[in-house]
Amino acid sequence: MVKKMGIDSDYTKFYSERTQQKVYPTEFVVRTFLANYPELNFNKPSPGDSILDVAFGDGRNTVFLCELGLDVCGIEITREIVAQTKNRLTELGKNADLRVGRNSAIPWEDQSFDYILACHCCYYCDEGETFLDNIKEYHRALKPGGYLIASVADKSSYIFENAEQLEDGTSRINDDPYQNRNGYRLHGFSTENEIEQYLSDYFDNFSFGHANNNYYGVNERVFWVVCKRI
Repeated sequence: MVKKMGIDSDYTKFYSERTQQKVYPTEFVVRTFLANYPELNFNKPSPGDSILDVAFGDGRNTVFLCELGLDVCGIEITREIVAQTKNRLTELGKNADLRVGRNSAIPWEDQSFDYILACHCCYYCDEGETFLDNIKEYHRALKPGGYLIASVADKSSYIFENAEQLEDGTSRINDDPYQNRNGYRLHGFSTENEIEQYLSDYFDNFSFGHANNNYYGVNERVFWVVCKRI
């Protein structure tokens, strides 16, 4: 519980300092939803389709999803983050149903969504839970045939430097340059095949991408995954 409360308070503080009104969507989200690629195989959403924005943060992708005409819902880990982003959306003339929730505890009924977007978040694991618990919850909340669009951590990414490797496949973070995740558990993968095998009891029709970015000394490596609920 100590670790969970730490990440809750750390991210609440992090987002409370991001007070500018205008926000900009994540590049992989824009590319996945708007562009066409030879190895991207999924039915893109249409206006009116329902989507859950997991861990929406400052609302950067939430605003984008609203502008696509989707029926947007979202979860974040504290009331304070939810309230701040609700205010931002109101100021920008957007509307979304935002609630407190977690990867493994989505406060909607079974089969509520056509799509789930999990941008830089699905691999965050609360104490006593695993990445598979998160995946099972996403599966529960998606409609049959619905799509998960997610970024999944690459084990070679900066966040895993000096991390403690645990038996359940997660790593306890010890050297987060942003000071938000130290002591918390993240689950990373080394290959696309590992990810597909891990998710294959709940999803199929996989499309993969990969990013290897050096942001001025912060080496971010991440997989992009689009897959269909079984």
